[in-house]
Amino acid sequence: MTNSQRLDRVEDELETVKQLLLSAASYAESANEKIDRLGTKVDEMANAQLRTQAQLDQLSERVDSFIFNTQRLFTQQATVLERLEENQRTNNAALERIDRILDYLLRQQGNNQ
Repeated sequence: MTNSQRLDRVEDELETVKQLLLSAASYAESANEKIDRLGTKVDEMANAQLRTQAQLDQLSERVDSFIFNTQRLFTQQATVLERLEENQRTNNAALERIDRILDYLLRQQGNNQ
């Protein structure tokens, strides 16, 4: 093999290496672009997750407030119901007394005639 042939062979191999390096660089650049896009998507998803968590926290607070107010209203209604039942017992007792007095007065009037 002559020096010229060796030089041609080395040049061919260098050209092959050059093409391989260009191909590797292109692949690396493509991979970096994909990584950048994935990073952007991950950031978007993280932001969406934060918004979702904030909405869940707000909803949880609203549910807790609703439960508290509902329990408070049930307690108030129970108190009102107890008062109404007591008033009903008092009114029934008063009506019974009035009924007995009316019966007594009617008997007295009947006896006087």
